[in-house]
Amino acid sequence: MVPWKIKLIVTDLDGTLLDDDKHIPEENVKALREAMERGVHVSVATGRNLHSAKPYIEELGLDVPVIFQNGAFIYEPLRRRIVHQVPLKSQIAKRFVESARKEGLFYILYSSFLDEHDMYIDMDYHGAFEKYLEQNAWRLNRVTDVVEYLKTSEEIAEIAIVGEEERILRAIKGAIDGFESEVSVVKNNVLGGESFYEIFGPNCSKEEALKFLLNYFGVRPEETMYLGDSFNDIGMLKLVGFPVVVENAHDEVKRYARYITRSNNEAGVAYAIRELLFKV
Repeated sequence: MVPWKIKLIVTDLDGTLLDDDKHIPEENVKALREAMERGVHVSVATGRNLHSAKPYIEELGLDVPVIFQNGAFIYEPLRRRIVHQVPLKSQIAKRFVESARKEGLFYILYSSFLDEHDMYIDMDYHGAFEKYLEQNAWRLNRVTDVVEYLKTSEEIAEIAIVGEEERILRAIKGAIDGFESEVSVVKNNVLGGESFYEIFGPNCSKEEALKFLLNYFGVRPEETMYLGDSFNDIGMLKLVGFPVVVENAHDEVKRYARYITRSNNEAGVAYAIRELLFKV
């Protein structure tokens, strides 16, 4: 029996399911597997790409659609089946690259959703998100000009812009004018005074992707638990009946929680599942 009538659990990865060393605490794995044994559906919604998230999906043994790159890509890893994708037109991506350059901002081009080495940069970066680049060094391609890459493909996965938020918003405003219906802007994270924004194709967000999962599993939003920690999780937290936020989350994100669990380093996902599902 599931006391809170929760039929679907969807969790974010970084900062939520994963600890700061980028491992899934064993307690989290056990709790999610027990939930599945009790008939609860389990999936993941992450900003990571397929290849970056795949080891965690395999560790959990998920054989269902999983949300990648903030909802731009839904994929069944075990069946190797593309369920849904929302690419960004290269001609529009070029506008954002040029606008970011004018503001002196760092940017990353992400190529096809299925590319393993999908990150393209054409400048050095030494800022608050430098650790992100170090952790994803195996994905990086250093090129002379990312715009030249854009000429080789009609579509890409996304563009990320990093730096001072005020300048990012100016860059976005300069690039998006007249193309509002063809892009989705996602504020991913804030760290050390810098922001990390992502530009995707139209109608792209974690919550839009979650609506697909709800339909796939035949589950209502009020029967769903979502666990997250960051700004790109807010839409999903607002959509579900059981929004759970880890203790290490941004204070602004905690405003949308029905329940605040322990931190990601204290197996907060497992704690929430035990408290909300397993206790009668």
